[in-house]
Amino acid sequence: MAKGRTSVRMQTQIKVMSEQGHSIRTIARVLRLSRRTVRKYLEPVAEPTSGGGAWEEKVDWEYVVNGKGTTVKQIGREVAPDIEYVKFWRAFRERVGPQGAQVTIRLHHKPGEKTQIDFCDGLWITDPVTGNKTLTQFFLGVLPFSSYTFGEFVSDQKLPTFIGVQERMFAYFGGVTPYLVVDNLKSGVQRADRYDPDVNPTYCDFANHIGFAVLPARPYKPRDKGSGESAIGVIQRDFFQEVRNRIFYSLAELNQTLRQYLERLNHQVMKDYGVSRAQRFEEEKKHLKPLVSTRFEMSQWRGAKVHPDCHIQVEKNFYSVPFVYVGQQLRVRLSEKMVEVFSEDSQSVSAHGRLSVSASSLPMMRTTPRQNSAWHASRSATPKTKRTSSEFLSRS
Repeated sequence: MAKGRTSVRMQTQIKVMSEQGHSIRTIARVLRLSRRTVRKYLEPVAEPTSGGGAWEEKVDWEYVVNGKGTTVKQIGREVAPDIEYVKFWRAFRERVGPQGAQVTIRLHHKPGEKTQIDFCDGLWITDPVTGNKTLTQFFLGVLPFSSYTFGEFVSDQKLPTFIGVQERMFAYFGGVTPYLVVDNLKSGVQRADRYDPDVNPTYCDFANHIGFAVLPARPYKPRDKGSGESAIGVIQRDFFQEVRNRIFYSLAELNQTLRQYLERLNHQVMKDYGVSRAQRFEEEKKHLKPLVSTRFEMSQWRGAKVHPDCHIQVEKNFYSVPFVYVGQQLRVRLSEKMVEVFSEDSQSVSAHGRLSVSASSLPMMRTTPRQNSAWHASRSATPKTKRTSSEFLSRS
């Protein structure tokens, strides 16, 4: 006699033998099943009379099916709060039909090895005075081993914002991973390429300062940062839908609500592991590198050609370089207080204090005598003679 659940193949066999005219007793003896089991699969399913399917008739299934971006669980709570999720899901699947599944493989990540980050469109901020709405950007960082998640809504994806939000992310984690997987946005990757991407120079300086290596994801390969994509999907399906009917009037208000949600998310038990993200993070935190004590100073990289007078022009000001670089294209790094000049092979050429553009309406020059020693030597080699007043009178 069979025990437990009867397979679909065995259920089909029962129906085939019944259609061939065999009795329930014969089918049970041949298939080694109980007569009760055979009878259960041969008897027609009784339709519910009053209480069973009455709730299905009250549900607006068109609204449910067209609820793009909302999970079945979330929308089930709204339209049928008294019905169990499994029962609601089965009724939903009967109406939409089976969906094709894609074959994937499960990756195993080492604790504290890498961080995956990503951006997506955020939620709307409403100006309390004018009523104008502004779309925010949502930044997410996740540790793949523990799925411990950090998120923040920002106003844009520009380089200062991109670097600032990552500083806050590592402070939230309490450490730094050796690698960081980044999407191909301009603030992180200047030129995307499948095999040889070009990382933004300022972002590369930030990575060197913090102590991690940048691993750009391949273009159009979202699975290169699958944990980040999955975490963004969770927040879009859960948090975005949870607050979709709320109006936020500032980034601070929106991020405060998000932090409360992330606290719940990171302490919620994951069904695949039986523990929460925060519990797995306690183990992963031991493998993170410590944070640096100094803050990163933002800088900009530009190109400049050396003029015949041994100067380069940057923001309407002039800075001297050695005469051997006349006519060459050099790289210039602008920080808040310094202007540093480098050759094409990244050798330091000169460094100056940064001049203010508004200091004068005329171009200003910053020159060091040591750099133009050849010019000074040529001047000193020329003999100097004093002319008397009679010589000037005779010429006149």
